[in-house]
Amino acid sequence: MSVLRIDHVHIYVNNIAEAEGWYKNVLGFIRDESLLFWFTQGGPLVIKNNEAALSLFERKHHSPGHTVAFNIKPSCFHELIEILSLRSIPFTVSDHQVSMSVYFEDIDGNKIEMTSYEYLEASKNIQSYLMSGKL
Repeated sequence: MSVLRIDHVHIYVNNIAEAEGWYKNVLGFIRDESLLFWFTQGGPLVIKNNEAALSLFERKHHSPGHTVAFNIKPSCFHELIEILSLRSIPFTVSDHQVSMSVYFEDIDGNKIEMTSYEYLEASKNIQSYLMSGKL
């Protein structure tokens, strides 16, 4: 499978406004206005500095730790789901309305997200595989 790049990292914070200010003042991150709707709907606040992206989540009951999200081509979801299934690695699929993601954990419990913003193709690809009965 071909991973294109690290897409973003989930950062769990005690106070999103304070964290946003810190990342802006110290590292130059600013809000990604195109994804602000996620935050207004109760999701993460996505901040960027050029191609580097962070998703700020308010820490509720989440222990310290992060999720690394890798960007992949929509066509890679078939291969990913098959690999996870063959290795009995539990996963979940999330439809974020602008992206499709598959979530799972590595051998040490670190959270991994594989995502594609080529939404329509990714959605069709995942659905066709899940409906194929190969799982």
